Amino acid sequence: MTAAKTLIIILHFGAIEDTLECLSSLCRSLVSPFDVFVVNNGSDTEVESILKSRHPNIIYYNAGPETGFAAGNNIGLRFALERGYRYSLLLNNDTVATEDFLQPLTDLLESDPTIATAGPAIYYYGDNKQLWSFGGWIRSWTGRIGSVTNIDQLSSDVADVDYLPGACILVRNDILEKIGLMSEVYFLCLEEADWAIQARKAGYRVVACARSTLLHKVGVSSRFSPELIYNMLRNRFLFLSRHFPIPISLFLIVGVLANELRKSAGRRWPCWRAFKDHFRYRSVRRSHLDAVYSESKNSV
Repeated sequence: MTAAKTLIIILHFGAIEDTLECLSSLCRSLVSPFDVFVVNNGSDTEVESILKSRHPNIIYYNAGPETGFAAGNNIGLRFALERGYRYSLLLNNDTVATEDFLQPLTDLLESDPTIATAGPAIYYYGDNKQLWSFGGWIRSWTGRIGSVTNIDQLSSDVADVDYLPGACILVRNDILEKIGLMSEVYFLCLEEADWAIQARKAGYRVVACARSTLLHKVGVSSRFSPELIYNMLRNRFLFLSRHFPIPISLFLIVGVLANELRKSAGRRWPCWRAFKDHFRYRSVRRSHLDAVYSESKNSV
């Protein structure tokens, strides 16, 4: 039996049905050897028995609900480094694999040692003709980020991008010593963009590959709420502080804050809280976000 050179790291959070469908799609679709490492970021203690009853060969780790996206993935990345896997694939549990989508990505990393990470063209689960993301862009003068959503404009099926969405990232493990693991100052959102910047600063490429496709249940793993607004803005402020000189980052942060405060009244309290807390806290936990949600109801 060929030893697996790729460890697929899946964070379980939300519906167990999504994780089971993701795992089943991997078993049906992938032909190259791989192992699966599931990190439970939820509070359900029965997850392990349910998953292993259907997929007994998975490696399981219970991280608990206080663990954010970056921290959960880092648990898997450390395991991959300790066990000598050549590649790690970070994969959302609300994705569904298409026919051997992994092979084009590993082929890219095998053929070009300057590529640090590679990702697929990700389509909507409910409409496999509509592109959700083919990597993303980061505006160097504002720190704004967004997704590439039109492959037709590309001259090649492999494109250098500024970052890859956290839904699916294949990373070459031997470069982690140089670029580090994902930054855990972000609980959820922008850690993948931050990571890509570290890779590109180290001289590596970040690429998306149209020959690899994946389906994504967009929006399943998050919800629009005061704590989500708070988390996204706090992370935006942190991102600007980490990647721009102080005078420029402060100017951009104030601009973002002013723009958000002009929106609906329901966004003002989490905006102010996010602005203050990005100075006070270097990291947050889910219980912190729950407290933000409770306080937001009392502030109305």
